[in-house]
Amino acid sequence: MNSFIYQININFKRIILRNKRFFLFDMMLPIIFYLLYSKVLVNGIPQADLKTWQMNYLISMIIYSCLLGSIITVANTLLEDKTSHFDILSRLTPLPRWQYYLSRILIFMLLNLISAIVICLVGILVNHLTLPIANWSLIILISVLGTTPLIFMGILISLANNPATVNLLNNIVVFPLAIISGLWWPITMMPKWLQSIGKLTPTFEISNIDQSILHGTIINSHYILGIILWLMIIVVITLLITKYQKHKELIIE
Repeated sequence: MNSFIYQININFKRIILRNKRFFLFDMMLPIIFYLLYSKVLVNGIPQADLKTWQMNYLISMIIYSCLLGSIITVANTLLEDKTSHFDILSRLTPLPRWQYYLSRILIFMLLNLISAIVICLVGILVNHLTLPIANWSLIILISVLGTTPLIFMGILISLANNPATVNLLNNIVVFPLAIISGLWWPITMMPKWLQSIGKLTPTFEISNIDQSILHGTIINSHYILGIILWLMIIVVITLLITKYQKHKELIIE
């Protein structure tokens, strides 16, 4: 247990405290989007609906920040571990391999938690948004836990083991996912066929659960099951690819 905690401590310093890209990209980009679309470009929004729009878009940017942190940061961090041979060093420790990934998953979830809290504070301080502390806490918790499938998606992308391929896959997955799931603008603005695809994405499902908490409506259990299904599918695919790569390494050796 002490070795596991020590590894978490090392990863906390590496991935969060010394990771300037996290603060500049995963956190600042969603904050800039939020300030732009909730404070500056609001001329066409009636004053009576402004607070609702500011709160709804805040939720979208929380999820968008978690999306960036869960896929791009996860994939790039794990790839850097391999290219810098930190991955090999971790293999030499007595800790089992699953603890290597678990320690990183916990840190990535903490990273998402930090960004979600900061974005909420921006909404409170800049747009004077008010919610009971229980609602704020639940929205943040759901956003962080709900992005677990996205963390495994980042792990899956990192298995490409090539910087160019990983960056390409990051862009192919993250930005279309943000668009079609309605994080950048309302999903109702898209064609019906694209809406149907967007409503199947984990980011759309997380957003709708958060919206239900925000507006005090009943949470649709289909969205919870959808996130669990996404998690199961991605974990199975990740395990299969990892097993195949190990088998391939043994053959080459």
